[in-house]
Amino acid sequence: MSPEAKRWLYVLEARFGVGPEFSSHLLPVLEQLAAQQPSAEEGERILKGVAAAYLSCQQLQTDSVDEARVLLTQFVTELKKLDETLKVLSVYLERVRERIKHPTLRRVFH
Repeated sequence: MSPEAKRWLYVLEARFGVGPEFSSHLLPVLEQLAAQQPSAEEGERILKGVAAAYLSCQQLQTDSVDEARVLLTQFVTELKKLDETLKVLSVYLERVRERIKHPTLRRVFH
């Protein structure tokens, strides 16, 4: 690995907060860029672009997890409502069953 690529890798991780699991995959690209010998401004823009791409991916993952957590919480709430409804329905059906088994005898007058 060239010293320039190592420096860029260090800057990505230390200054821009790019995780090593992501930056290690960038070594071939950083090597190619170092071989082209970009100016300091170009190098800075490249590193900022890579960092922005990394952070946007991280944000998407965080948003997805948060959204899944909210959806599961809402699902659990709906299941609790359904459980309560089924309990009420069960009591009602039990009362109907008792009335069918033991009907009250009423005299019919004509």
